[in-house]
Amino acid sequence: MPETIPMPIARGFTGWLVTAAALAALMAGFVLSLRSAARQFEIALLAERQAGLIAGLSGQPLEKIPPRLAEYRALVAQESALGSPARSDELERINRLPAMADTARREALLATMMAGERAEVAAARAALDHSRRRMLVLGGMLTMLALASAGAGLWRLVWANRALEREVAARAMQLQAVDRSRRLFFAKAGHELRTPVAAMRSLAEVTLAAEGDQAAALRDVVAQAQFLSHRIDEMLSLASAEEGKPVLMLAPCDLRDIVAGALSAAGPFARLVEVDLAYDPPADPVRLRADGRWLGQALLAIIDNGLKISDPGAALEIVLVREGAHAILSIADHGPGMGEADLPLIFEAYYQSEEGRHRGGTGLGLALARWVADQHGGAIRAENRPTGGARIVLSLPMEEA
Repeated sequence: MPETIPMPIARGFTGWLVTAAALAALMAGFVLSLRSAARQFEIALLAERQAGLIAGLSGQPLEKIPPRLAEYRALVAQESALGSPARSDELERINRLPAMADTARREALLATMMAGERAEVAAARAALDHSRRRMLVLGGMLTMLALASAGAGLWRLVWANRALEREVAARAMQLQAVDRSRRLFFAKAGHELRTPVAAMRSLAEVTLAAEGDQAAALRDVVAQAQFLSHRIDEMLSLASAEEGKPVLMLAPCDLRDIVAGALSAAGPFARLVEVDLAYDPPADPVRLRADGRWLGQALLAIIDNGLKISDPGAALEIVLVREGAHAILSIADHGPGMGEADLPLIFEAYYQSEEGRHRGGTGLGLALARWVADQHGGAIRAENRPTGGARIVLSLPMEEA
């Protein structure tokens, strides 16, 4: 049976409305006072700058006066824009000043203008002090009302928090059940599919060895079975990785050998989809500590993803280089590339771009590759190529590091 709302809460509803209205009124007054204080501060600052300009004109030759007066006029315009009307005689005196060749008369006029500016600065500071005092009063009232509201609402928050904890716990149990079901589905599906796929591949390979008329068709069967086997391995590996079961066995190895093994495994499917695997291995070993099986499976997942997205007749370019203490492996395709919105999400499990959904796949291969990269202390990223297509770049620390 659902819990009923306590009577004190129902009775205090009107009080909450009154408190909220008072808080809103005080906040509005405080915001208006803050804006007024900011305007008064700018006016005071402009008045002080005007006074500084007038003081700097004293004793200056006549030819140096016009540039300073232009700056003075700009300050007067800014002051007027803030709602502080300039004195009626300010601009008239400004315009008379450059025409005064007599130094004594000019200095007398500057002294008069300076006195006016000092009075203006004093008035602006007084207005600023008044705004500050008003803000302090409103801020104090706002603080007291906020503290009173917080105290009155604390007990209600405790009651609501208990209900929320129960709801969160129930939702968490539901999510855990859904997650367990999802993982169980992939694990069972993988185990159920492994046996018939292995049987189909074994039969096709035996028949293919006879080199009969069915050789071309059986090659396709082997390639398809091998590709499907890769997908199943991805499902099982990612499920076990998320469960925390796998333990990587790191050992010294040559990354060139792992790349070569992945390319060899991907070869039948590459021939089936008519995509070349372009790879020129470096002459020197690229040594690192890695789990060859897991790393090879991650590379195979990336290569398969590139083959799936490539058009027939294109080439998948694999480049392995050394950069400092890291080995950099890039796999670039000539497909349609990725949307900008897809790039940050492409390594999430089950995520597929629009093109990926169109061409098929599970959305697990790149997620597995990222997990393997993380386990080896490396990094992986996806990017679009300027010439078209996409590139997956895997960075792994070498053994020397």
